[in-house]
Amino acid sequence: MLRSIPLGIYNPGSSFLHRLQARTKLLVIITLVVVLVIANRREWHFAPYLVAFTLIVIALLLSGAGFRNLWRRIWLLLGITFTSALFSIFAAEQGSRILLQFGPLMPTYGQIYRLALIVSGCCLIVQVISRLSVARLQFLGRKMTFKILRVITLLLLLVALLVLWLGTGTPEQQTLIVGPLQVTQRGVWVFVTVFSMFVTLYLSSLLLTLTTMPVALIEGLTLLLKPLRRLKLPVDDFALMTLLGFRFIPTLIEEAGQLMKAQMARGGDVLHGTLTERLQSLVMFFQPLLQGSLRRASELATALEARGYQSDGQRTLLHETHLGRIDYLVLLIVFVSMTASLIF
Repeated sequence: MLRSIPLGIYNPGSSFLHRLQARTKLLVIITLVVVLVIANRREWHFAPYLVAFTLIVIALLLSGAGFRNLWRRIWLLLGITFTSALFSIFAAEQGSRILLQFGPLMPTYGQIYRLALIVSGCCLIVQVISRLSVARLQFLGRKMTFKILRVITLLLLLVALLVLWLGTGTPEQQTLIVGPLQVTQRGVWVFVTVFSMFVTLYLSSLLLTLTTMPVALIEGLTLLLKPLRRLKLPVDDFALMTLLGFRFIPTLIEEAGQLMKAQMARGGDVLHGTLTERLQSLVMFFQPLLQGSLRRASELATALEARGYQSDGQRTLLHETHLGRIDYLVLLIVFVSMTASLIF
């Protein structure tokens, strides 16, 4: 799980994307954001999203990062985002055309009781079987799919028991009206746009951090924000804080891994035991992790003061140079293709 954290991890290489200036990549992402925000106002106009996704796929091929490596980093977050955005399909909006309609369902409370009993019984059987001391079942219990099944059945069991408890005392012949659930045209468009925008922007930011050193990224961000200095805004302080944040992500991940191994060596395990034991293990894990983070921040602040760091003044850039022909060509291709997708 710790190795799958994507943002802030730089993958050294000499690919086409590695050779581009950080300002070029940042300007490309800004262009994608602006165009996709404008495209949201035109319903059922998928050209900007298709062009943006095509550009992301081409960038992935030119980055040298494999599809398997990228999928390992994004599958969990994509699944959570897809599940969350799926509920927007049923968002009812007055005047929007109805595509599908489910219900209304009118079951009796007796039918609901029987269904809740069947579901709770099946879920209880799964929970009991998963905890039997059988070698074959223990092997399955270590697989991620079986762990997810256990969590789903536990949630279903809690929901079924809640339904049985709330319906106590209600006549079995009484009817409960459920629905109707309507899939509207506006709801489908909102789901497609939200999920497509998230995937596009998340993949572009992931490729940015994978192919750009943190120092070069902050230098490019500082150059893009340079006009804000005339407004007396602390651009250099903001760049320093961002650089330190990116720099310490791998350090915190490594420290978290060491804490997990140390606790496992002492008999602590977050993934097993009762709910109370797991919560205690989590507290014992996050407490030293937070203490270590604060200690590192204090030591870094002391080191900056000892070296006489000051945010004012012009600094020499190490990585960012003048934009080359390749940078201008990439910016031109992205700008023209995204602008044309809005028009046609």
